Amino acid sequence: MDEAAFTALIDSHARIIGSAIRRVCSRRHRSLIPDVEQEVRAALWKRLQGGKEIQHPVSYLYKVALTAALAVVRRQDREQPVASPDMEPADANPANSSGLLPAEQSRLLGEALERLPREESRAIRAYLAGFNHVEVAELYRWTPSVARHRIYRGLESLRGILKGSAT
Repeated sequence: MDEAAFTALIDSHARIIGSAIRRVCSRRHRSLIPDVEQEVRAALWKRLQGGKEIQHPVSYLYKVALTAALAVVRRQDREQPVASPDMEPADANPANSSGLLPAEQSRLLGEALERLPREESRAIRAYLAGFNHVEVAELYRWTPSVARHRIYRGLESLRGILKGSAT
């Protein structure tokens, strides 16, 4: 595929790509949108230069945009965790008096999330990333009640797992 055809493909599907990117890039990640757009372009260029044909461009481009956005957001969060202005220092909050460093807390949380059923884990990860149950439902194409249920059950299971590992 030549560069003109590639640009035409991107331009003709800009709305769907932008929609997927905005779905993942919440308010605190708006500054990452240009990086995500670049990732999408690179992924598509690589796929098309490999000689692979795209059967269903709308769904494929949407999937690529979501995947790229999630990867960029996760990479950013790993490199620079964002603290909310209303958060207290760890030692000022008795709930954080576990004596564990933030990295250790993060590791334990990650291990606990891995033990959850797949759908609950996905719902909890999105919820912890700042999505409400309606946004989680849209993200995974669930109904809001299913998303709310999976978040509720996931948090309940997560509490049990973390309490069990603390003893």
